[in-house]
Amino acid sequence: MNPKHYLVFLILFLIPGSGAVANAQPGSLRWKISTAGQILSSPVISSGGTIFIGSQDEHLYAIAPDGNSRWKYETGFWVQSTPAVGANGVVYVGSWDHHLYAIEPDKVLQWKFRAMGKQPIISSPAVDDDGTIYFGSYDNYIYAVRKDGSLKWRFKTEYKVSSSPALSRDHAVYVGSWDGRLYAIERSGRLRWTFKTGSWIQSSPALGRDGTVFVGSWDHHLYAVNNDGSLKWRYKTGDVIASSPAIDKDGTIYVGSWDHHLYALTKNGNRKWRFRTEDKISSSPAVGQDGTIYIGSDDHHLYAIAPGGELKWRFRTNDGVSSSPGIGNDGTIYVGSKDHGLYAISSESSGYQLQSPWPGFHFNHGNGNF
Repeated sequence: MNPKHYLVFLILFLIPGSGAVANAQPGSLRWKISTAGQILSSPVISSGGTIFIGSQDEHLYAIAPDGNSRWKYETGFWVQSTPAVGANGVVYVGSWDHHLYAIEPDKVLQWKFRAMGKQPIISSPAVDDDGTIYFGSYDNYIYAVRKDGSLKWRFKTEYKVSSSPALSRDHAVYVGSWDGRLYAIERSGRLRWTFKTGSWIQSSPALGRDGTVFVGSWDHHLYAVNNDGSLKWRYKTGDVIASSPAIDKDGTIYVGSWDHHLYALTKNGNRKWRFRTEDKISSSPAVGQDGTIYIGSDDHHLYAIAPGGELKWRFRTNDGVSSSPGIGNDGTIYVGSKDHGLYAISSESSGYQLQSPWPGFHFNHGNGNF
């Protein structure tokens, strides 16, 4: 090869966002940005491709698809909550400083809402079609806040709420609490029903096509609950389930457990397979358009697993991965790590599996709804 041509090829290969990078080997690094704190938040991708993620360095970050920083916004404490992007492009995110923030796409603060109990907001907001934002707080309440930042209602549970709400087509708000209950609340704030598990619920609900609600519990079980609040089935794993379930187009449910395994269960609650990692899984799975399942583990890896349960590849970070992966339309997998980094990794998946009712945690630009 002519030396000049080789130099051009090398430059193209190294430039984030270039065509050479877009054709990179699945499982290879496209780019990484470093923050000044652990990343426990999960990335959310806007319709324009901007990646939003929080860090324990007390900032919300907006990152371009090529890895360049667009801006960062400072809150008063850690940002562990996963952002949500409203239809108007406003980004909503909670902070340990007791506030829910509404930040415009150009970094301008629209408003901030303080939880009444002055407790951390780890729960990730869900945004309704009318602009109402739903989230939980460590002050034991579930909140509904209007798009202008005013309180619509709040609902009291018996303990902390770090689970993130899921919004159903029949106008229910589903969310778990550390009191061990799954709550179904009308959009008006009236209780529809509760379902009791044996321990804390930190997992966030996933909604099946037939209205079944899937959620994990610290009692080691994944629960399938009918939309009338009755138990459909439960499946026992070997340890805590803090991971939030994902569902593929065929109805298979995927969820991680602290017993180091990712489980694949049929819609009837039977195990299809399980995949072992080397440490606990708090990360929530994401299902790509081609059916590949992506999930992080505290063993410092992001895994890509074929629909049949075989390892396709894994990518190593420098610390645990409890952040849940996001999938870009170009196949880029975005995930945070406790090593303070946000990683962009090549894959063969062209976005989420949109034929699925619930292909991943906060998949719909973070809106938490269909």
